[in-house]
Amino acid sequence: MPETLPEVGKMVDRAAILAYAAITDDFNPLHVDEAFAATTPFGRPIAHGMLSLNLVWQSLRRAFGEAMPISLEVRFVRPVLQDTQVTAGGRRREDGAYDVWVRDAAGLDVIAGIAWPSGAGERKPDQPA
Repeated sequence: MPETLPEVGKMVDRAAILAYAAITDDFNPLHVDEAFAATTPFGRPIAHGMLSLNLVWQSLRRAFGEAMPISLEVRFVRPVLQDTQVTAGGRRREDGAYDVWVRDAAGLDVIAGIAWPSGAGERKPDQPA
């Protein structure tokens, strides 16, 4: 098992958000309406959480391949604002699981969690992500 997961980055720009909205049929104005989003505390559109989480899955797939069963538990820590560069990655823990994350350009976690590849030991129900 690798020590670290391959990093996967993406610029979450308007085109990416609109493409994700079209694929998922999620046109919440907080994501797609710049005028509406400007009136919110965020000041501009935010990305769909699953758009960013997909980068974790890409990182895991690059490390372990398509067939590796993986359990994943994450927290969405903060929103990803439109026009933000994000990067997913992970580091192996002593128990064989991986701490995984998506971070913004400032290095702040926007998603944080744990991935358990098959054979990485058992997840304990009270184990925090």
